[in-house]
Amino acid sequence: MLDRSKKTEPPIPMRNIVFATDFLESSRLALDYAVALSHHYGARLIIVHAIELSHEAKEAEFLSRRPCLSREHALARLEAFAASVQRVGINTEIDLREGEPCAAVLGSAGDNNADLLVLGTHGIYRGLQHVLVGSNAEKILLSARCPTLTVGTHVMGGIDLDPRFNEILCISDFSPESVPAAHYAAALGRDLGIRSVLVPIATDNAPGDSATHARIERFCAELAGNTEFPNCEWCNPAYHLDRIATTEDILRQSEICSDSLFVVGVHNESRWNRHLHTSFAYELVAKASCPLLSVHGAAQSNPDR
Repeated sequence: MLDRSKKTEPPIPMRNIVFATDFLESSRLALDYAVALSHHYGARLIIVHAIELSHEAKEAEFLSRRPCLSREHALARLEAFAASVQRVGINTEIDLREGEPCAAVLGSAGDNNADLLVLGTHGIYRGLQHVLVGSNAEKILLSARCPTLTVGTHVMGGIDLDPRFNEILCISDFSPESVPAAHYAAALGRDLGIRSVLVPIATDNAPGDSATHARIERFCAELAGNTEFPNCEWCNPAYHLDRIATTEDILRQSEICSDSLFVVGVHNESRWNRHLHTSFAYELVAKASCPLLSVHGAAQSNPDR
């Protein structure tokens, strides 16, 4: 364990945590993590749910000047969620929003100045099914401007009011988006009193070719530009070359150390590209036994991709 008295910078701001729920089992597992982090930081927890009303339901509300049954039912379930959380002493609010789920959740995160967004996911869709169905979790993960903790179906439940992560594994492909993720992972590790480990992941290029060397050097130069960055070995290109892992390596690691926390940097993708393939971050969270915290990087594109 790290000595928390030796922090070189203030804790990560964590005043407002937004938890998105669809009332299914996957979101109940994610609620455990939202509650644990709210308790650790003394943060306000906002529980948001989106409803999409039919034209008939909206017309009935307008004519009767009363909420429809769907709205009343969703509100009652939100209030029950909030009551269960408030019993452990957490400042909890509810936010029932009408509209498409992704837009509603992102709107709640923005309106509530979320420092962290927490959600669960049901799994992964591919091919034509992915084109037709898509995934609200994936769209939120890639679009949220605040760090987002996504809890997949393979993550173990039963955590208590202490987050109790054993270590933080920052997965880096040396892209520009990996830089803010590395800083966040290191700061979060110091704040929680656990170690942060950088795990380089293989890209389309071979580990020893010139393009990979250039990516690593740019990545290390970006990290070294912040004099407060504590993990000096992360700023050394030679440190990474012998440690490059594959996605399969990372998934095996999650099975061995299921109490770890993955941190990755994400970037915007076009709507069409999202439907043609599943992003690496979402594929990882759908298969891994650890939760994944995504940090939105720079909006610039990576020329090496």
